[in-house]
Amino acid sequence: MSKLHFESESELLAYKAWRTLALEPPVDLDRVAAKLNLIVEYREFVPQIDGLYLRLPGAPPVIAINSSYLKPLERRRFTLAHEIGHHLLAGRISSTERLFFLDTESRRRTLLERACDRFAAVLLMPEEIVRSYFNELESNPGKRVAIMAGRFGVSRWAMRRRLRELGLVTWRRRVL
Repeated sequence: MSKLHFESESELLAYKAWRTLALEPPVDLDRVAAKLNLIVEYREFVPQIDGLYLRLPGAPPVIAINSSYLKPLERRRFTLAHEIGHHLLAGRISSTERLFFLDTESRRRTLLERACDRFAAVLLMPEEIVRSYFNELESNPGKRVAIMAGRFGVSRWAMRRRLRELGLVTWRRRVL
């Protein structure tokens, strides 16, 4: 991956993770978290909670992911990548300050939350590799999204959104 221009700090941080850790799809998020000295816990919470990030002075940062059967593996992976984004993007805030981010299905779409989502999308589905796989699967357009979602460990919805974002496909909603 040899990108020179980044639209945001989120993209730059995701790119650095790929370069530093020599990542391959699907990204080993537990390895990324371990490299950042993050404690990751998987616990069952109420369905409204996807995950949380907690940093207290003098203690290692903690990420907790909702392991409920109601949260598909792909959703949990995106949530973990999002929470790693909180850790990296909040790095500018003094380490003596407490930080707590609770991510729910209906969380406010703040600038930071959107940046963490962007980080997660780019970390899990980097542009160069997405484009390469997309072209590789040109002869199988009917199964392309499903195959790519499996390769990247993301949901079909997330893959469709990333492909649209990269201008590789356009979908219209079906009207019944």
